[in-house]
Amino acid sequence: MDSNSKKKQIQSLLDTTPVDTSAEHIKQLKDELLKLRIENAYLKELRRLRLEEEALLKKQRESSTASEETSN
Repeated sequence: MDSNSKKKQIQSLLDTTPVDTSAEHIKQLKDELLKLRIENAYLKELRRLRLEEEALLKKQRESSTASEETSN
């Protein structure tokens, strides 16, 4: 299936699929969006902390290795 026929198929689905614009559905989507934004922020912070910890451990290993070399 070439790109053009895929686009036509997708457009056909978009044209025929009704969109639920009810207030309840919109509220559900907003709630889900908020949940996903919070989860995303949490995971980014978790990653930042892990990288920070790894950098600190690496720095500690390097300084302990350097002190071992100078004591020999």
